[in-house]
Amino acid sequence: MQALLALGWALGVRARAVAALAVVAGVALGATPGASAAVVDAVLGDVNGTVLTLSDIALARALGLFGFGPSDAPVSRPDVARLMDARLAEREAARLEIGGSTEAVEEAWQAAGVRAGGMAALTSWLETTGIDPDWAKQLVEADVRWRRFIEVRFRAFVFVADSDVAAALGSAGATPEERERTRERLIEEATQRDLAHWLEEARSRARIYYAEAADSLLPLPFTGPRVAR
Repeated sequence: MQALLALGWALGVRARAVAALAVVAGVALGATPGASAAVVDAVLGDVNGTVLTLSDIALARALGLFGFGPSDAPVSRPDVARLMDARLAEREAARLEIGGSTEAVEEAWQAAGVRAGGMAALTSWLETTGIDPDWAKQLVEADVRWRRFIEVRFRAFVFVADSDVAAALGSAGATPEERERTRERLIEEATQRDLAHWLEEARSRARIYYAEAADSLLPLPFTGPRVAR
């Protein structure tokens, strides 16, 4: 499986689009007829020429990217839709030359290492799983662009007045900390509303394709690093 994954990354994203179908480990490894097959990877869709695969979602979950969290649950269509939305925003950020600095990307990479239990643990996991570190870093960099786009395109334009905070609290006795938490919550809610509106328009203009596999419950080709609690 590791060799197959490494080959997939080496061939590149566009090459993976040629096979809009699941790659089955049993077949690839020459399993005997009738043997059970495990999905190694599958193309799940395409948004404006950016191919989305099962392994993209697995890696996003493992590293905590694009709003995904750690999960071993099968991948379903809502997961694909979430990644499509993230890619729409991230590609728009790239078009507008909105992105994080080299330092911001490195900081995000280090943060991914912390979530994995340390950089040594992340490096070991990538090697054991057969994932090219460069591909993982590219996905982290795309996540930085996505976050930066949301920040400068939406959150920076949200203004929450004191009266809005007071109305949301409904209490004159709130502490400064409670007021600040409420303000941040209102800012986040407004940001997400504006982002949702932008995504609705962006989807209507985009070339979006869902592969048949996107409507299935697909097991992950790999799971994230196991962090001791």
